[in-house]
Amino acid sequence: MVQDWACWDDTYRFIEDRNQEYINVNLQNETLAGVKVNIMLFINETGSLVYAKSINFSTVEEKPVPEELLKLVESGQLSIKSEDDVIRGYVLLDEAPMFISCHPILTTKYEGPVKGTLVFGKYFDDDVLSSEENTDSSISILRVDEDLPPDFQGKWKQFTEAPDSTIVEPLSKEVIAGYFGLMDISGKSAVIIRTDFPRILYLNNENTLNYMYFFLLLTGLVTGVGVKFALDNFFVSRLIDIDNFVTKVRSEKDLSRRLPLEGNDELYRLSREINGMLSEIELAEQELKSQEREKKVLLDSLNELAIFVDPDFKIIWANKAALEHMKIDLEKAKGMCVKTTPDINGSLFGHMQLEKIFNSGNKESGEFSLENGTYWFVQAIPVTDDSGKIIGILGTFRDITERKAIEKLLQEKQVAEIANRTKSEFLANMSHELRTPLNSIIGFSDLLCDQIYGKLNEKQLKYTNNISKSGKHLLNLINDILDLSKVEAGKMELDYREFELADRLNSVKSLLSPIAARKNIKIEINVNKDLTTICADEARFVQIMYNLVDNAIKFSFENNPVRIEARRKGEFLETTVTDIGIGIKPEDQHKLFQPFSQVAAFSSKKFQGTGLGLSLVKQIVNLHGGYVWFRSIPGEGSTFAFAIPINGNKKD
Repeated sequence: MVQDWACWDDTYRFIEDRNQEYINVNLQNETLAGVKVNIMLFINETGSLVYAKSINFSTVEEKPVPEELLKLVESGQLSIKSEDDVIRGYVLLDEAPMFISCHPILTTKYEGPVKGTLVFGKYFDDDVLSSEENTDSSISILRVDEDLPPDFQGKWKQFTEAPDSTIVEPLSKEVIAGYFGLMDISGKSAVIIRTDFPRILYLNNENTLNYMYFFLLLTGLVTGVGVKFALDNFFVSRLIDIDNFVTKVRSEKDLSRRLPLEGNDELYRLSREINGMLSEIELAEQELKSQEREKKVLLDSLNELAIFVDPDFKIIWANKAALEHMKIDLEKAKGMCVKTTPDINGSLFGHMQLEKIFNSGNKESGEFSLENGTYWFVQAIPVTDDSGKIIGILGTFRDITERKAIEKLLQEKQVAEIANRTKSEFLANMSHELRTPLNSIIGFSDLLCDQIYGKLNEKQLKYTNNISKSGKHLLNLINDILDLSKVEAGKMELDYREFELADRLNSVKSLLSPIAARKNIKIEINVNKDLTTICADEARFVQIMYNLVDNAIKFSFENNPVRIEARRKGEFLETTVTDIGIGIKPEDQHKLFQPFSQVAAFSSKKFQGTGLGLSLVKQIVNLHGGYVWFRSIPGEGSTFAFAIPINGNKKD
């Protein structure tokens, strides 16, 4: 009740403006009497009393507020500062004990700040008197600040130690008393109440118990006579019926039969358990049959031939594949001796020494080929019973012709790979032999071009320049072949080190800017701010970027930019090189990244190249643990991209 008044916008405003309309409308004597409240106190946030009203709600007449209550207001004991705090308890006034409930004054939405405290008070006597009138009990109310009778003093000490406890004690054989305490606002005992009740139930039960003793004695005599008659006429005959039923089920092996259930006694429960046991046995038998069917379906679904023979080498069971191989059904196959069955003895079991397996108990297996060119894997496994005695042999036969063909292909592939590595090693050795004289040719042709040893005429200078350019082109080709051979031979090792990403991209730009300037192409670089350094093979990274940017410049239209972008993608560095140029036709895109392969548009004399650049790019990126991709639209341009780990094999 106090919460509804305290958490109300009108009350919230009343504490601030103290408007008379709130008092006229809400604080009439009849209003307080209607909610059965004797006292209402409005205290502001500073602890000052804003408004107080006290009535006798029995007569609906206003009366003075008790001085003891006003002193509690002045002391601040009834003021609340927190939105979640409340104060409840009894206050011992001179007139009578009063129950106090204090609640912080908030808005209707239960929001602060707290504007003060609303206090509701109700005298204790009214409720107690009405309770005493409505019950057969007598109620004694004593305040702890008055002299207590001896029996109340001991209870008061117990309530001081355990305030929420209730004490019940018999006062006599006819009366029982209950004691409980009511707490004041500080949590201490304020009032002790004793209620006395007549022990009517106890007296009635005592009389009832005496009647029951006599009734039980009489019932025991009658029951003894009845039980003897019932045992002779019902129990023994039903036991005989159960015994006959069990004997019949065992002899006929009919697990579907059930005992009739009668009554609700031990024999009924015994019959129910017997029926349950029969159901479980029947279910287990059905499951066993189901497992047999599943085993048959499973073995019949195998492509392998499976045959089970006994110690006399007679067929006990065979799966569908074996029966089809022998061209016979299971009923005819049962009992046939595998040693006298040509399709089995000559082709399959003929390669196994069955007598040796029965004697040694060891598993045997092997491979063999037939005259028709097929290969078979044969395995014979001895099967034992619980005592370890061999009761038969399970033979399985698998056609491995296809596997043998695959193994042959793998061997041929290995031979081809060895030949390819030999070729790569040969090319690497030859490349080393060619580089020495080629460097001499390039060096001397450059000296002639510089005219250090004398002037050359225009024709001589042209031819000398052609020698130098052709030599350098051939040297680049040899270097690419050497790198590719190292990769294919598995001899290329990466030198991981940490370097500035932007510096390496700018160095590639500086190297290729003169070539780009001939076509009025501007190289643009965009590196994400969170990318500063990476750990990779610096020289190979430059080689990758040089090949991609050089290709982009070659196949770009004039007066268009070539864009280099680098961004972080998880733990990888993703780098793209985009040009606006001739693009690549869809039918030619499968040739990219293949050694010595150029698409039709690239193989013209206008675009000089070896066809090894993109292949080397892919191989070096793969060595870094990365991957490459591209997209191209003919007539619009291409984007080549790769991703490598940012930290490479950097150790912690």
